Amino acid sequence: MGWFLKLLMWINIFDALLLLGAYLGTHISPNSMGYLYFLGLGYPILLIIALLFMFFWLFKRREIALISAITLLLGFNHLRHFYSVTLWQTELSDPFKVMSFNVHVFDLYNLEGRESIRDDIIDFLVEEDNDVICFQEFYHQKGQTNFPTKSLISEALGISDIHERYTHELSNNRYFGVTTFSKFPIIDKGEIPFDNDPNNFCIYTDVLKGEDTIRVFNAHIGSIRLQSDDYEFFGDENGPTRYIQEQDAGQRILGRLKNAFEKRAVQANEVARFIEDSKHPVVLCSDMNDTPVSYCYRQFSRLLYDSFVESGNGIGQTYIGKVPSNRIDYIFYDVHFESANFTTHQVNLSDHKPVSVELELIKDL
Repeated sequence: MGWFLKLLMWINIFDALLLLGAYLGTHISPNSMGYLYFLGLGYPILLIIALLFMFFWLFKRREIALISAITLLLGFNHLRHFYSVTLWQTELSDPFKVMSFNVHVFDLYNLEGRESIRDDIIDFLVEEDNDVICFQEFYHQKGQTNFPTKSLISEALGISDIHERYTHELSNNRYFGVTTFSKFPIIDKGEIPFDNDPNNFCIYTDVLKGEDTIRVFNAHIGSIRLQSDDYEFFGDENGPTRYIQEQDAGQRILGRLKNAFEKRAVQANEVARFIEDSKHPVVLCSDMNDTPVSYCYRQFSRLLYDSFVESGNGIGQTYIGKVPSNRIDYIFYDVHFESANFTTHQVNLSDHKPVSVELELIKDL
């Protein structure tokens, strides 16, 4: 074997080790090994490199292709979480439809275009005709307002059962937080505050479908909170050059990412504890701000089914902001349900794409 092929082999081995580190990071809290967690963010790139190497070695040295093949086999579950293929959908006899949607405060601060965005969101919601909608980054102003949101959505959808919890209250009775709309009667409500970040929150809503009570969790898990200067690194063609010149810029971004990883781990554990204690069938809608190859994701996937994995197709990327991302918006459900027709809606009404799924309670469980 020549020196060039040897070099490629060692690069292949290094990529395999990084993939194994990404797998390991889903089992270890970021509060224990924070920087291991960064490998999960790079999973799509590491995966593509491994696949390219595997096919390359099949034509050069088949035995070396085993390096990538075995690594990919060990992480097959992660591959399923990243890329889903559903060849046929389960036929549901009595489905109800659930949507999770981070509406990015209806583009509130875009004074010229916000009404158009809000109205387009409402038209989209009317067309989709969901039974339960979990909003994150919801905005509402009480009293007189020149930008109504909740009342217009309620009227357009014919929904009066609403559970809202606001994390921010600004001047003139303006509120920001999480909100759940339900066509089913809401019979009980609960909250899960996060001690490590008052900006994020989880609520759970007990809704009555026929004679069955379903507990719907609506969780907005810890954001990274990058600043405008940080976003320039991703969106400004001169950003990387300028950031290279700033010695502390990279450390600042890495530090914010690491803090977000650690914060999300605590919040995910807290929500998971409430899910385990639930006396009703559980549905979880979440803007998790984390990818499927993460400790945070595993805290829910070990308890619940991911509707994208069970009845979705493709990669399912949901975040469409400047920062490169993967799938960070989810709908999970427990063993009491079956799912069909998971959809990542290809609409640009926010910096997140809405996701929805049809669910049905299993009566003979």
